[in-house]
Amino acid sequence: MARRGPGELHMDSDSEDEREGVMEEDDEEEPMLAVRARQGGPGNRLPLHQFLRLIAGHGRMMEHGAAATNDDLVQSLKRGGVIQSDRVQRAMQLCPRDHFVPPAHRDEALIDAPIRVEAHDFNISAPHMHATCLEALALQPGHKFLDVGSGCGILTAAGAYLVGRGGMAVGFDVRRECIQMGREAVRQLVANSQEFAATACSVRFELQNVFTPAFKWLGQFDRVHVGASCPPDRLAPLVALLRPEGGLIVVPVAPNDLRIITKRPNGTVTQKVISQVRFSDLEVPSEAEVLLATLRCERRQRTAPADHPSTYADDVAAIVAASPASTPLAAASSGSTFAPSPMPTPCGSFSEASGAFMPGSSPGSAGEGMPPTPQGGAGGGLRRLSKLFSSCSSGFGGSDHAMAEAGMAGPQPASPSAASASGSAGPPVRLNPEDLGEPDSVLMGAGWTIPVHRSVLRQRCDHFRARCDRGWADSSADRVAVPDHFSREAVEAFLHYCYHDSMHECVDPQEAVSVLHVALFYSCPRLVHLCELRLAQLLRAGSGSSGAAEKRGVRRNGNGKAAAVADGTDPDEEGLADAAAALLAIADDNGLSHLRAVALDWIVHHHEAVARSESYHNLSREQVALIAEEACRLHAAMIRHIQRMADQPPLPDPSY
Repeated sequence: MARRGPGELHMDSDSEDEREGVMEEDDEEEPMLAVRARQGGPGNRLPLHQFLRLIAGHGRMMEHGAAATNDDLVQSLKRGGVIQSDRVQRAMQLCPRDHFVPPAHRDEALIDAPIRVEAHDFNISAPHMHATCLEALALQPGHKFLDVGSGCGILTAAGAYLVGRGGMAVGFDVRRECIQMGREAVRQLVANSQEFAATACSVRFELQNVFTPAFKWLGQFDRVHVGASCPPDRLAPLVALLRPEGGLIVVPVAPNDLRIITKRPNGTVTQKVISQVRFSDLEVPSEAEVLLATLRCERRQRTAPADHPSTYADDVAAIVAASPASTPLAAASSGSTFAPSPMPTPCGSFSEASGAFMPGSSPGSAGEGMPPTPQGGAGGGLRRLSKLFSSCSSGFGGSDHAMAEAGMAGPQPASPSAASASGSAGPPVRLNPEDLGEPDSVLMGAGWTIPVHRSVLRQRCDHFRARCDRGWADSSADRVAVPDHFSREAVEAFLHYCYHDSMHECVDPQEAVSVLHVALFYSCPRLVHLCELRLAQLLRAGSGSSGAAEKRGVRRNGNGKAAAVADGTDPDEEGLADAAAALLAIADDNGLSHLRAVALDWIVHHHEAVARSESYHNLSREQVALIAEEACRLHAAMIRHIQRMADQPPLPDPSY
């Protein structure tokens, strides 16, 4: 039996300098190219690399002319023994190579040779190499599969078919063009192939270097394919991608091995060389770069906000069901919808934007007021912070993208529960005027009143729900006093959230500070969360980049540097340093975990500037201790990662 081994793989790319090993073949038919080689003659000369393959295969090799169709190409690989299983054959038939290669290279697609995509600086592996790797991977239904160096996406797509609807297929690549190419090719394949769409799992492509940590992927995969030559001392991080129960990696290893690495359930790892090949090098970052990327990844995880899903759709359904438009006269605690007095919005007046009923006058009867404002440092800290923001965030405003991510840009869509109940997500949920009656209560501030609906406040706000459900003495009052230091604008923003589930109007950090105070007082957790996101966004956007400084209007000198005060401090950083310490105090005093994490992170990474600020010197001993603890924790984590990298044992030597 003759053996032959093809060889090239790609990260995003392949180098096609091949050295062939041996691969078992059962087909006794002599390929046409071997016959032509023996016939001789100038018109039948073989290129050198094909001649070497002919010798290695003892006269058995594939015809390298262009096939008429992708099916012909796959059948040729089957006849040559490269494809051995019917499942791999069908996967390659359903993922035609001419569908995945760029249009400029379609004339090369049906040749069993790699394709150099010069425009994007990567290669597409030869079909025989894809077949070899798919056979070695032995992908089964339900497997979770990672393709490192997905390139044009063809092997990732074939893997998605082999693992089926119950599996998972992910492609990593370091080139954005390849990610886009793979996504578009798979999208079109799903649209054009009913069998692939019905059989394959969804395919996910991520811009990711496999050596820079993405903790969510560690221990997640049954099978991993690597598309470029990996240094032997960097194989261990690849093994960490395999599930604890074990798995398999097909990877080229420098200088010219193609290996199968197997991890068993007991944790033991073995390597086997299945071919001698030559590949382009994997893009491997230095150990220092890996360490920095690891610390950045942990930093993002540490400061990521917790999920705080909206209950707006369910709340709207409850409010509308209890409104006078849906039932007979509603009880005092089950009024209707929103009707505040007009306030400006990006779309015009508040009433125009919301479509809400606007009453001609406020209710006139008197009632009991609200409990007094809680005592503590929050009020003074918030007022102090407003002054800081006015000096350090001139012209600062959240981008539409950031506001949307924070959940502050307009009405929220229906919740999953509401969508499933209706059978469709449908348009965004809103409180409509025709579903609601007239306001039945009024909020009274220092010289102003805003008509409201008690049922909306009760459904959307823990404080008002407690007033109604626990039978407070003033629970039936139709006039509710607001603490004197709450501004009308902050209360209107609070009501806008209650009726529309957003704080779109709160585009200035000073406003977020004021709204946060109202949300804390009235116990509105999701609004508190949105205010946290807004204030944390200020620190993230002001993390020291020149671009962020320009956005906030920092004056710059002729050299393009920010104008500095006499002691050499960037005035923008000075203001943010003061704000960071004030935000830490507010977050710690009020149990705001996300804002506290972001403020601590900013302070530790800008400690020299923060230590000079007035707000830092106003922190309590316990809050200063928090900063020290965070710095020590980060230092210990860095030492731990360095030690782990130094102690990482090499894998056992491979067998042949």
